[in-house]
Amino acid sequence: MLCSDLRERELTTRQAALIDSAFEEGQYESGIAMLEQLCSPTNHPSRSHVRQLLYIALYPPSPTRINPKTTQESPSKLSSRHAYSSLFPSPTASELAKRTLRVLADINSPTSLLRALPAYRDPNDADDAPPDFDPELPSDVDSFVASEAIRLKNSKNCWNILKFGFIRSLADGSSTVPGSPRKRRRGNAAAADFGPVNGEDTSLVVGENAWPILDWLLVLFEKDETMTKASQQGTRYSPLLLAQIPPTRSDAGTKWDANDPLEIVFHCFKQQDDARRAMGSRLLNLLINLTSTNLFDLPLFMNLLIPRLPSGASEMRELLSGMSSTSTLCKFKLALCQRYLTRACVGSCTSKGRGRPRAQPRPIPARKRVAKQDPTVLMVSDSKPEIAPLLNQNQHALPPASELLHLLSMKTNANALSNIIKYDLIVTYGILQHQTPTENRSQDWMKMLQSGRVKEAVEEAFGASEDQQSSQTSQRILLRMIATWQ
Repeated sequence: MLCSDLRERELTTRQAALIDSAFEEGQYESGIAMLEQLCSPTNHPSRSHVRQLLYIALYPPSPTRINPKTTQESPSKLSSRHAYSSLFPSPTASELAKRTLRVLADINSPTSLLRALPAYRDPNDADDAPPDFDPELPSDVDSFVASEAIRLKNSKNCWNILKFGFIRSLADGSSTVPGSPRKRRRGNAAAADFGPVNGEDTSLVVGENAWPILDWLLVLFEKDETMTKASQQGTRYSPLLLAQIPPTRSDAGTKWDANDPLEIVFHCFKQQDDARRAMGSRLLNLLINLTSTNLFDLPLFMNLLIPRLPSGASEMRELLSGMSSTSTLCKFKLALCQRYLTRACVGSCTSKGRGRPRAQPRPIPARKRVAKQDPTVLMVSDSKPEIAPLLNQNQHALPPASELLHLLSMKTNANALSNIIKYDLIVTYGILQHQTPTENRSQDWMKMLQSGRVKEAVEEAFGASEDQQSSQTSQRILLRMIATWQ
């Protein structure tokens, strides 16, 4: 059930105090259960409580090894350390926090939950402070978990909280009991020297304990998409996801710098677990849907995506098949296939191999961007940028049918990979044309189908391939589909 922000209210001060009391005493399981019981479609948790839930959910399991320095401490220090360590979230509390976050995602609006995390300021907002300003309240530091959860508020964006090491276990004995800032700095330095636990790679953009939180973020962004589509004249995109994309340096151009979420997308694709790989497809679909508005720059986003594309045939097949069948996703897939085949064509570049990614120029402000776009990214530019952006939709024009046949005839260095691209190109184009009302279909496409030119192009493109069996299978499927399109 979708809920409206206008019907929701934050928990009362008295209700929040009950939860705070449990957290202050380290009774996280009872506090979390109380929070879940008090929240409803009309009552949502405070920002501070959402951050505390996230901290507990992200808190890693205690390491198995012991810091030898702790065995040399005096009995009084050991006693103080034991009292302090009793405040560390347990694995049971962490699992309960993850479950409660999912429950809240089902009953509360994405806006009421994601306001607890940082977002980039809207450059169109004249105020210096971001909308819905989040002041630091005294209750934010009343307990151990509340003071530790402040780091989520101070992070750069929601992607940073997923990284390995953002939340570290304090149970290895390297931390100090609460005290002066100097003691805290010494404790942090000791923790850094002690290194990562369980041999986990410190460069991971998603830590092992952060996968459920990534799924939680995706659920909220997807729910935000659905709510926006219902309220913004059919435009399917997530404003909350767009708020996690940094603005241009001049604050005057269209957003495009999706490097951080794209790193997560392709990290997901490298996983063995099917659910984790599916998260990569879900996040990529969310990013592509941003191009359905004039708030996100399609050509520059494509420039970020192309160098990251996998070189393996099976990986590319999985990436393309993970794109949903909506009009926006299909048209983006066409533009992606068109760009890839143009770049991969033998003789189209100065060298036969795939060139190194070139540094991209700074984006041109939308008001100065000319209507002519990169010919391999077919998009109709918005001619009235002064109209309210939420009502504007970028219309991705289909390439002409003659261009499609030209792409099918291109010879490339990587036949197996290119054949997968060509297969998706013709299938996606044919489906879009077939779903278009008869009076709006491309007349050139219909003539080429009836004259047999499309059939001949498919037979030629998939007739001479190194991977003969796979190529013949693709050819048979395509010829059957062509017969249904005529």
